[in-house]
Amino acid sequence: MEIIILSLIFFLETAGLIYTKINLNLKNKELEKTKTFLKEYSFIDSLTGAYNCRYFFKRVKETILNAQRNNFSVSLVKLDIDLFKNINKIYGPLKGDQILKEFSRFLKENLRSSDIISRLEDDEFGIICPYTDKERALNLLSRIQEKLKFNSFGQEKINLQINIGVATFPEDGSSVESLLSLLDRCLEYSKIKKGKIITVQNLKKNSYEVVLERKKDLHYLKEKLQDLKSLLEKTTLEAIIAFARAIKAKDLYTAEHTERTVKIAVNIARELGLDDSQVEVVRYASLLHDLGKVGIREVILKKPQKLTPEEFEEVKKHPIIGAEILRPLHSLIQLIPAILYHHERIDGKGYPYGLKDNQIPLEAKIVALADSFQALTSDRPYRPAYTISQAQKIIEEETGSHFDPKVAKAFQKVLLKEELFL
Repeated sequence: MEIIILSLIFFLETAGLIYTKINLNLKNKELEKTKTFLKEYSFIDSLTGAYNCRYFFKRVKETILNAQRNNFSVSLVKLDIDLFKNINKIYGPLKGDQILKEFSRFLKENLRSSDIISRLEDDEFGIICPYTDKERALNLLSRIQEKLKFNSFGQEKINLQINIGVATFPEDGSSVESLLSLLDRCLEYSKIKKGKIITVQNLKKNSYEVVLERKKDLHYLKEKLQDLKSLLEKTTLEAIIAFARAIKAKDLYTAEHTERTVKIAVNIARELGLDDSQVEVVRYASLLHDLGKVGIREVILKKPQKLTPEEFEEVKKHPIIGAEILRPLHSLIQLIPAILYHHERIDGKGYPYGLKDNQIPLEAKIVALADSFQALTSDRPYRPAYTISQAQKIIEEETGSHFDPKVAKAFQKVLLKEELFL
């Protein structure tokens, strides 16, 4: 009996040890799975589902090392969406994110399964193309550009253009550092050349244009300044007058209000130190900021009493209507952010999108303050005009909630310097 009991105890202890070992093995496997998952997830861009910047540089090093050992070509690609910041300003950051998701999916669908796609920053993507020489890379990227012409993105069906740079191992360099540096320069030069696919060979042929550092290329800066100048040159006086007349015909208050708002806005812009091209953008944006009122019922615009909540909701649509009117006019596209967002507030309680602080373009903040001050100091059907000092006090009280402090400070200086209303 004693032997049986001892045997039973031994059996139970052995079984317990086996169970503990099995349990530990299972836990270790689960732990390894979790570690693997977390490691893989740390390499994924949360917005697009593509690989992220960290993974891109890791795989570039590994792929180039493998290519050195096994003697095959690798092409590295960097591309970005041309003028994507304008898309974000015009349509808002949420719609911009949706476009990035769709564009990332477009790349995945049109590249080969062996190609590795990563989102590097904002609208910039990196692609690693193993076993791909320069000629094959150019053919692949040309096909993508061609397919892009027949695709549109987001609910607004926006057509995108992309800038592309390419560097190939071993033809263009043998070290990861030199290839990545050349790749950056190729992408910057592609921006100058309006989306042309740029290789290192193109850089060598045109080295006099790409000597400066990234983002400091003289020709790149000249190109951007020329774009702003072209905006004003292409904005025809006839179009401006036609828009202004349409507004005046709807709302007599708006006619006088608009002219005085322009003067205030321009003075604030100059006080803030904006360059001439930015001041002109503020000038035309403040001239057309109420353009969308052409889409609001006259009975509301001319109502002598205070508006009902429902009527005010209709009036709140005018920034969107104004932006939609201007959107097809490419020469006026840089005015849209100031017009679309001039009723937004720093605290996020404005309309139409409830943007906050840095989400609101500076030009829109300037127009917002000028518009509000002019409204306060004008007679309205439902109240008399505030005095300048009363309006000034209201703006001071709402600085930091409604108005940007820097813009408000510049405005106060303008009031001290100039007698705007005499």
